[in-house]
Amino acid sequence: MSRVPVSVYIPAYNVAEFLAASIESLLAQTLAADEILVIDDGSQDASPEIAARYRQVTLIRHERNLGLAAARNTAFRSARNDLVAALDADCVADENWLATLAAHFADPKIAGVGGRLKEGVSRSVADRWRAAHMSQEWGLEPFRDPKFLYGCNNLMRKSAVLAAGGYDATLRTNGEDADLSRRLRARGGQLLYDPSARATHLRHDTIRSVLDACWRWLFFGSLWYSQGVSLRSLAGHSLKIHSRYCAKLAASDLRAGRFELLGIDALTLFYFLHRGFLLWKMSRDNPDALPVHIPRAGD
Repeated sequence: MSRVPVSVYIPAYNVAEFLAASIESLLAQTLAADEILVIDDGSQDASPEIAARYRQVTLIRHERNLGLAAARNTAFRSARNDLVAALDADCVADENWLATLAAHFADPKIAGVGGRLKEGVSRSVADRWRAAHMSQEWGLEPFRDPKFLYGCNNLMRKSAVLAAGGYDATLRTNGEDADLSRRLRARGGQLLYDPSARATHLRHDTIRSVLDACWRWLFFGSLWYSQGVSLRSLAGHSLKIHSRYCAKLAASDLRAGRFELLGIDALTLFYFLHRGFLLWKMSRDNPDALPVHIPRAGD
């Protein structure tokens, strides 16, 4: 295909540790971005100042933290091109990342293409647990119609995203990518996964932070929440779903010889029960204070 201008954005919230490396990976692309946007979502660290150092970057700031989905919507509304790529702030892209993604848009049916995210940090057992159980990729072979495109590194048509209603801002920081992917497919848009478009994840975790991230991932995919939150449903869900999930993790790690991960596998059951109890208490004390959208049947 002839060269088509591409906008790229980085959503940023308190990511001063990673942001410069992420920006510089975009500046080193073999296919130069027509514009680079950093959407600062109310950071309280030096993220805005770091972005402002780069003359090639346009910085757009939210006055307060609105969530990742809102930052993505700001990027799509602000981008001047129809092809809009996303790279999370704690990721660095390989030099051919953007060129590889953009090549697929010669097909007008393609609404979005996602790449492969490799884990680049394995210092702690929590990092290795995340790599084993929270990977953001679909394998080593390209294919059409993945379940969804991970938000961390992809390229989408702005026209298709806006026609589908954009990202659901009530989802804030998790599940917004899967939700949009479903709506794009429902409108006839085709999605593609190409693992040769590679990026590397620089995140590092503690046991608590990785359990929190896993809980939030599962929260947005859980059918339990379509029935509301009660102590009875909390206990039943933990016994039927969380214990099954914990057993599945442990079985996987035993088969793979990842014995050091078994302790975190066991902790998932207790941590998820704890978080579910806090959610039940919040819903009882002040239902309007729930910080996230709880899916209802038919959503």
